[in-house]
Amino acid sequence: MRRKSYERNRSFMPGFKHKPLKKMRKNMAVQITKEDFLEFKEVQMSGDYNMFDPRAREMTSLSKDQWLRIMKEYSKLDEAWGNDEEE
Repeated sequence: MRRKSYERNRSFMPGFKHKPLKKMRKNMAVQITKEDFLEFKEVQMSGDYNMFDPRAREMTSLSKDQWLRIMKEYSKLDEAWGNDEEE
């Protein structure tokens, strides 16, 4: 069985451990609720922090995985829940 060149080359790198699927599954398991997104949006709308700043996440109860998932899928989540005015 022939191995792909990137697999063959990486196997010789010291300290290389091939685990991309495990990481991908972990990110897909993170659930984002409407409340999570609105909490993110509240910090964003305050304008006090750059959303890539770790201090912005500390202002919420979101985990790092949830925060990153919201950042990656922001447009989809904003389309679904961003227009709701809840107060």
